[in-house]
Amino acid sequence: MLFCRKGYEQTSIQDILDQLHTSKGSFYHHYVSKESVLEGICKRRAEQIYQTLAEKQDIRNGTLNNLNLLLSGMIPFQNEKLSFLLMLLPIFNTTDGRTVRAYFCDALSDCFRKSVCILIAKGAEEGSMLCPEPGYTTDIILSAVNGLWTGICDFVLKSERDGAEADVSEILRMTDCYRLMIERMLSLPYGVIELTDLQAVTIMCRQIHSHWLQ
Repeated sequence: MLFCRKGYEQTSIQDILDQLHTSKGSFYHHYVSKESVLEGICKRRAEQIYQTLAEKQDIRNGTLNNLNLLLSGMIPFQNEKLSFLLMLLPIFNTTDGRTVRAYFCDALSDCFRKSVCILIAKGAEEGSMLCPEPGYTTDIILSAVNGLWTGICDFVLKSERDGAEADVSEILRMTDCYRLMIERMLSLPYGVIELTDLQAVTIMCRQIHSHWLQ
């Protein structure tokens, strides 16, 4: 709540202690720094994102649809509370922020790896995908999805710092490159992997731009 309301940089450990009515000794018993608090939030957020999507999976939807559900949902600004994203973006490229985003990427991969691997192995068994090594392929695909959303965030941040709203067409072009790479890795037909869409990206960019102008 404090990070979202005041911003990460503006929130002090004393602010956290005052909100919790606790002591420094109690705080440092659980956390080594303010950064580790944010890391814990990112881990919890990754678990919540995965759990929400896991509950939506249905075997009747088919392997590919369930895979798309997980991969697109893993991108954290989809179906995301904007306050969390807006809290994270300003520190995204600071020293602390780079550490935290790496932790968030790792947490997302850890949460999604087993289910994505199972779906890829199932697709290979069904013959709908060509993948002799589901485990290694899963790791590469999850790394690509994390690379996509962090790349989009970098692009949006650069645009805002240049005083302009991010070009949605460039974000979609970036998304299309990653989508095509995943399809080729799994020997899937063109256009069957879905990572994001125009409406979601447009809404995100407009909301971030409006926040930046405040």
